[in-house]
Amino acid sequence: MIEEKDIYLVYNLIYTIMKYLKKFESINLREVKFTNKRNPRLEIIVTKSPDGRIVNIENETGIRFPFSVGQILNRTAEVWACNNNFLMDGKDTCPEKKIFGVRASDVPQGHEWRQMFPHKFR
Repeated sequence: MIEEKDIYLVYNLIYTIMKYLKKFESINLREVKFTNKRNPRLEIIVTKSPDGRIVNIENETGIRFPFSVGQILNRTAEVWACNNNFLMDGKDTCPEKKIFGVRASDVPQGHEWRQMFPHKFR
């Protein structure tokens, strides 16, 4: 016959195991935060597992996010962030603009390129 205290012990054991499983699973998860450049209140928080699969997506703003749970979060997320004016973990993923194969920031002020092509250096 199963007694009440045996049920209580089994319940406590299951509760303890579940508590430690949640702690163990959360150790390996990594959060990636997408923040809009123009409006920092617009945030999408993606939680991914160590193998790169999306575990959870927190998108309270209703912005269309093209990835879903179970997909692998790879470089296409960086391209999406650049095209849609989002920062990924606070970093800009867009490549720097180049003029004639040279980064615009490497051309000094007053250079003849800046005088000949001012529209390229805005």
